[in-house]
Amino acid sequence: MKRTEKTGWKERFASRFDSLVLPLLFLGLVVLFSSLSPAFRTAFNLISALRFTSFIAIGAIGMAFCIMNGDFDISVGSMLSLVAVLGSSLLPVIGGVPAVLFTLVFASFLGFVNGVFVTKLRIPAFITTLGMMFIFRSLSYIYTNNTPVYIENRFWLFLGNGSVLGMPFAIILMLLCYAVAWLVLRKSPFGRYVIAVGTNREAAVLSGINVDRVKITVFTLVGLFVGMASVVISANLGSANPGMLGQGYEFQVITAVVLGGSILGGGNGNLWGALFASMVITYLKNGLGLTQVDSYWQFVAVGLVLIFAVAMNRIKFTVLGQKEA
Repeated sequence: MKRTEKTGWKERFASRFDSLVLPLLFLGLVVLFSSLSPAFRTAFNLISALRFTSFIAIGAIGMAFCIMNGDFDISVGSMLSLVAVLGSSLLPVIGGVPAVLFTLVFASFLGFVNGVFVTKLRIPAFITTLGMMFIFRSLSYIYTNNTPVYIENRFWLFLGNGSVLGMPFAIILMLLCYAVAWLVLRKSPFGRYVIAVGTNREAAVLSGINVDRVKITVFTLVGLFVGMASVVISANLGSANPGMLGQGYEFQVITAVVLGGSILGGGNGNLWGALFASMVITYLKNGLGLTQVDSYWQFVAVGLVLIFAVAMNRIKFTVLGQKEA
């Protein structure tokens, strides 16, 4: 009888791991770095870090759908660079609103192309997106001649730096994106199809799901959210640098999604966990920077967080008696 009670407690804890541990980990980081650095605990720094979180968190939405669908996209960093420099370069010609819309549509199209290659040409997602990673980055260099594009358009800049009733618009946009994505994932047939395909592709085919259409749509969503993230980060920086923008972005969003509770093998995921994980990554790097930890060691810390995330997921699903991948 005692054994049963203990097992039940462990299972309950494992099932709530993402909703319990990540917020506690985030609060722990805030308390730790607030005690180590007075600059960290200022309202300006905490809000600025949350604004920067939106850059990772918005991209993590598309990656979460992709990983839940059984794939992943490592071209998102180079895609972000390409769509940012192309969209921002059109600002003097077509204006702010059309340029933003073009950026979102073009990014979605690039994601669509990735999806077509994966589904119709049957090229594995890793190979497809690895090749596209080099192609997108090279095109951004070629288009700009490796010259940063400086942004002066007020509408574009507002999306990364503006505020509504004192709240940074980038944070509002991030929360809206997560709310809509959660509704799509949990309350729509498409969300169920994404989970079904990631869980068992063959069973999804037998049940009548158009697997290729679902995968193409998911990769298109990856592009859409990367396009949003590209506008936010380039607006925040005031420029789009083809060489610097998006470097390592793919690993940041994958880390956020995995740390947030998604399974690399597909079939399960936690969008709100990805949001908290994005905050953990951002505030961890911010705190390490303010405590004057070398930037190279910051990458070590992020790498350790990713390994920790995978290890914790394995433990969680072992306790639940489920298969992770």
